Amino acid sequence: MKLHTFFQSGSAYRVRIALALKQIDYEPIYVVGGLGSTDLKRPEYLKLNPSAVVPTLIDGDTVLTQTLAIIEYLEEICPEPPLLPSDAAGRARVRAIAQVMVSDTHPLSTARVIDYLDGTLDLSEENLNSWLQHWNERGFGAVEKMLDDDGMPGTYCHGDRPTVADIALVSQVFVAKKFGADFSSTPNVTRVYNTCMEHPAFLDTAPDRQPDAQPT
Repeated sequence: MKLHTFFQSGSAYRVRIALALKQIDYEPIYVVGGLGSTDLKRPEYLKLNPSAVVPTLIDGDTVLTQTLAIIEYLEEICPEPPLLPSDAAGRARVRAIAQVMVSDTHPLSTARVIDYLDGTLDLSEENLNSWLQHWNERGFGAVEKMLDDDGMPGTYCHGDRPTVADIALVSQVFVAKKFGADFSSTPNVTRVYNTCMEHPAFLDTAPDRQPDAQPT
């Protein structure tokens, strides 16, 4: 397998975590994403991923895009350890938590959205930061309520082993922290995040531990 990845991409982080949890070896292909990047717009990359985003996973002749689709693919070809619960209700709950992060929250704070808000709409830095903080805090507020109301016991989002929900939560916390999101009102989110970051699959694949990470 080959994975087109960029250290600062929350989306690429999701797939790196899944690969690590399943202990699947892959060859990383480092591209430069983020604001002002042209790497993802190269014709050869657009043939693989027309959305001009990372990650892209290549498995033989199969080219995969979109993180949840990639993770579900990995789940099917390598069922152990499972990233989804065995029961239908549990799988639905885990997917719902992940979707709040991946579908409701993450798209509103991507580089291409920031570039449009800044470069095209000429949003002030103060208003831009307010936008980013608002949508991230709203998303985590929803997940906080889901974790609290559902009353599912365990140290992770769903029981005592990592699932797709934890992958989505941790990767979005990384994104939200860059924008100064406030986590003081989300103790369950913070608890799950801290638990995950003690697991090597989450810690070793973190953005600041990637070979392409830029020195600060």
